[in-house]
Amino acid sequence: LSRQAQGEGGVYIANAIKIGIAHMHDPTREVLVRALTSRLNAEVTGFAYVEDVLNSSMQYDVFVVYNNFGHKMDGVTGVAKIRARKPQAFIIGVSPTPYLDRKFLPAGANAFLLRAGNEIEELVRMIKKHLEAKFVKA
Repeated sequence: LSRQAQGEGGVYIANAIKIGIAHMHDPTREVLVRALTSRLNAEVTGFAYVEDVLNSSMQYDVFVVYNNFGHKMDGVTGVAKIRARKPQAFIIGVSPTPYLDRKFLPAGANAFLLRAGNEIEELVRMIKKHLEAKFVKA
């Protein structure tokens, strides 16, 4: 992986980092894709369902998986399947349900985001922190 993240004034740039997002609602998914693409200089792909992620090439460094997909596979089950196929990936589970971290984290998520405020800012912060830890350490 040829990834770089450099901090100057709190700005991080990720070269060629690939992010896959599973979110059921088109408008929200598109906003997330555009925001993370712009804020992280990343290649971001949005998927409607976890099954779509699992049927993709799975060539992502970071996965952002929301929990509620109606009658489709839930996010916690999806995280476990993603972790089984991509053990080195950084996975963030997202839900508005308090304490769902107790399911996401044991299923294989590296982090959990409770949807309670500006989730874009929180996702950017979590991904930057991951990049800094992984690619900037001297």
